[in-house]
Amino acid sequence: MKENEKTVRQSNFELLRIICMLSIVIFHIYTQTDARELRPENGALYFLFVFLGYGGRLVCNCFVMIGAWFLCDTNFKAERIVNLWLQVFLYAAGITCICFIFGVHEATIVTLVQAFLPIMGRPVWFAAEYMCMLMLTPFLNMLLVKEEAVCRKLLVIFGILIIGCATLFPIEHTTPAFSELVWFLWLYLFVAYFKRHPCIWMGNKRVCIIGMIAAYNICVALYILLNNCGMDGVAIYYLNHYENFFSFMISAFLFYAFKNMDIGRIKAVNVIGESTFAVYVLHQVSCFYPTLWNGIFSVNDNIFGLWGIVYIAYVIFMIFLFSIIIENVRRYVFNKFVYKTKAYKILCESIENFYFYKKNY
Repeated sequence: MKENEKTVRQSNFELLRIICMLSIVIFHIYTQTDARELRPENGALYFLFVFLGYGGRLVCNCFVMIGAWFLCDTNFKAERIVNLWLQVFLYAAGITCICFIFGVHEATIVTLVQAFLPIMGRPVWFAAEYMCMLMLTPFLNMLLVKEEAVCRKLLVIFGILIIGCATLFPIEHTTPAFSELVWFLWLYLFVAYFKRHPCIWMGNKRVCIIGMIAAYNICVALYILLNNCGMDGVAIYYLNHYENFFSFMISAFLFYAFKNMDIGRIKAVNVIGESTFAVYVLHQVSCFYPTLWNGIFSVNDNIFGLWGIVYIAYVIFMIFLFSIIIENVRRYVFNKFVYKTKAYKILCESIENFYFYKKNY
């Protein structure tokens, strides 16, 4: 049994996706509502938000790493790009059209055009960058097979230019080689290269768990310290920049800890895990999330009260519940009607013909 086949049948990476998406939703509530005004004097709610939401940006690394783990050993399939494009298009365009029709203030002609162009319009940034990465994976895989030494040197050079600069100079726009796409490509090469040549710690679950917990708690403590010592700018910088050394190591420890777990195949975990991308898109369409937080849910009115923590848990539960239901309905409809159409098959075949990438390495 191949390792990747064994991992596919297990639920370890699906559980990781769920945990990461929980952190992302908490992070968005923390940064997109009045929760960002919380301070230590607000008590447990502040510390809970910081502790649970601090990883909301750095776990983006984990989603790329999970994708890279499987994609680096598989043939290019155009349907991966097309299916993701269709998913983002349906949700972004659908939600934006509804907001535009009902006169939501944030829904404008610009956001409408963006929604209809899931990559160029970038209605949700991660999806756009991830689709761009998928377009380049065939060439990355060729490079990994034919020019392994080049990959190793690229990892070192871009690691210094991106991670080094982002860590040593916590000032916006000072990392010369950074862009989300370049960073995703670097993460892809990192995971793929070390899948072939793993370091000792990458195979040790205990080391990864201890390393992740220690690094995460140190970063949270430093954020709280900086946040309350008049250095908010530095604190927010490290919170947002997932390419700095500390965030990268936390996400790497977290990824390899779950990679080494054997929890079997848990159907409920897989169902939720497969819907996490829908959770992300549905709650982060730019013209919609202000209405989501303080229209559908009254986060600003309930967050500071005695039941603030309970209310946030309720909001997160409802977002996940409705996203999972909507995504499973969408998947059923697309499997039944869209993916079987001649136009869909011709589109996927045309893209694959463009790449001339049909054989295994």
